Amino acid sequence: MTLPGQIGHPAYPVAPRRGVSSALNWVSEHLAVVGPDPGGAITAMAALLPVEPGIVTVVGQLAGPADWALITEVLPIAVPPGSAARLAVSGAGMASGAAAPAAALATQLQADVYAPNGQLLLVPGGGMFAVDEWRWFTPDGQVRPGGRRHPRPAWEAEADMLVRHAAPGLRAYAVPAGIWLFSEAPGMPDPDLDDLVLAIPMDVERVTVVLGRPGTPPPGVDACLSVLEALDPSMIIAPYGGTAAQAVRLAEIIAERWDRPVEVATGLPTLDGENRLVSVAVDQDGGNWWTPPVSRLRCTPGAPPAPVGRLAFLADLRPAGPDTYRLNERWVIEATQFGLWVRPPFAGQHLDAVRRREWQPERLTIAVGLPGLPLPDDVLPVLHALLNRLTDDVRARVGFVPEELNHLVEPDSEDRPDVVLAAQRSTAPRWWRRDDRLFAVLLTVDGPSGMVRTDAGEVEPDQLGEIIGAYRDNDARPVLLVGSAPVKPDVEQHLADQLQAVTIARRADGWWASTPRRLSLEPRPAARLDTGFPFAEHDLDAALTPPRRTPHRAPSHPADEEPLLSLAPSSPAAPARPPGARTVVVARGPDWRQPFRLGGRPATVWDLATTIAERRPGWVGEREVIWLEAGEVAEPLLRLLANYLAAPVGARARLVRDAPQSARASGWFAVRPRTTPHEEPGWYGHSDVTEQERNDHGDA
Repeated sequence: MTLPGQIGHPAYPVAPRRGVSSALNWVSEHLAVVGPDPGGAITAMAALLPVEPGIVTVVGQLAGPADWALITEVLPIAVPPGSAARLAVSGAGMASGAAAPAAALATQLQADVYAPNGQLLLVPGGGMFAVDEWRWFTPDGQVRPGGRRHPRPAWEAEADMLVRHAAPGLRAYAVPAGIWLFSEAPGMPDPDLDDLVLAIPMDVERVTVVLGRPGTPPPGVDACLSVLEALDPSMIIAPYGGTAAQAVRLAEIIAERWDRPVEVATGLPTLDGENRLVSVAVDQDGGNWWTPPVSRLRCTPGAPPAPVGRLAFLADLRPAGPDTYRLNERWVIEATQFGLWVRPPFAGQHLDAVRRREWQPERLTIAVGLPGLPLPDDVLPVLHALLNRLTDDVRARVGFVPEELNHLVEPDSEDRPDVVLAAQRSTAPRWWRRDDRLFAVLLTVDGPSGMVRTDAGEVEPDQLGEIIGAYRDNDARPVLLVGSAPVKPDVEQHLADQLQAVTIARRADGWWASTPRRLSLEPRPAARLDTGFPFAEHDLDAALTPPRRTPHRAPSHPADEEPLLSLAPSSPAAPARPPGARTVVVARGPDWRQPFRLGGRPATVWDLATTIAERRPGWVGEREVIWLEAGEVAEPLLRLLANYLAAPVGARARLVRDAPQSARASGWFAVRPRTTPHEEPGWYGHSDVTEQERNDHGDA
């Protein structure tokens, strides 16, 4: 899911600038992307949007008056006379003390302009969702509502109306794919905009009903029926957070009432790396997830649920009947509601009893043979071949019936990751095999928040990076995160930057490698690996290919080398450092993701590092300590900034949380950067600055 801009109300458009019309990146004749697009993610998702005849769509994320000035210049060029514009930018249709920017543009263009009233989400598969509705602005100043979704589904009005009439104790939310229902829970916060539910692709013909939320009790069937019975039975019911039994029961009741089949997804519908629709099953705590091979079941009156569609990993096998494939002359495999059934071609009286076996959504049950009959030896090679067809995460969920076959998927008990955090909570997954090419870290991850939990509670990403760094020491291998659920992509990147090591982690659509950032290297977006674990040699080599170096920029003016760099909104008092010490003064930000403020806006550590490099290029990659005046800071934050600048960074010891006693005695504390795999260790290969070096630099 991409959130193209999560900004406050933009300033009223100011006078246009010259020479910026090339800032539009044209995806097609009627679609352009504007503003920053790291890795081309926005462009890739926007390219799937349907073409609207007579409407030019501009998608992007903007952050302030200068960016809105760009829009006022390029939009008249982009929108021909007689056409309308869809301005797909968060906040473009929102007014706060002044006319909405889209209203001013409608008057300027003398054309209709569609814009979101608040935040806008790009939805995988070619859709957009305005959290607070689209608004339609006309040149004569009229404003009309335009629904939440684009393209607008036939079911939207009915679904959004039902959301407002949920039964007591039932929470109902409008989401891109349809409706999200879950139980009220004391103290449970509202869902975030990065929840997996908001990344479900829209089906303009069929509404999706998401049932449940990790961390809350399953909603009551009767309460949900009060909402769902008003919808067309062509709906898709998707369980989320341990509600599979309720989803199937609801589908069976609705199918009986309407005498029509109703489909149930085996998890949250999502697109994999090849844009194929799959289901991601998430357990009740949100701590574990996987992608079942059967992604959808059809509930028909009077019959057990049956799989929908062919199974991709069996597609090359010859059909041997409905939902059945031929493994060899003596064995076939049938897809069922509970998983897979490996059996002889003729099962006779056993068919109905086995097919009605209960579905266990947290595992893939593979039933083998016929009830009450011994298994012949020739089934073992067939099972080995079947297991080789499964992905790592699916194989880890396999449970055989009879249980005596489970030895086929049990791991070697001596296989252990290099680091095990929260050992009492975490066990290595069954697919795990030690790979000496990787430094493996076993984590317990909270599914909904993506936060890592230890026995002491949640651990912030910067703390986690320092913990792993202490274990890793000078180990040069890339880091492999083995979690009970995926950490968020920004946390993956944060750990790569904190450790200065390529960090590999699993997401819903495969394994991804994040490259550590440093100002001396060109930033590279995370890359998806083509192979699963254990990774092919060429795949790992590609992930470890060093980024290109950025050219060193010498100071352009003597002022660039002035020792005090003030980035705070007001002039600071005289800094506490001795004359001549390199010092940066900056205001603090709201949280660990954006711990500073630059120009009044929250800024990341990377933002601060790039600003320092632009203002004081001669400080980058040097031995002299850069002293930070930013109020109370933590050691991991100093380390991250030092990593980016390839220079030691310090602060007053009394303002550094958990600074060692020796540093508090001297009054100052500084850390060195970690080296990347792409640089010689050099002088900054150790962890912190010695007392003698502090004195040598005039900083004690």
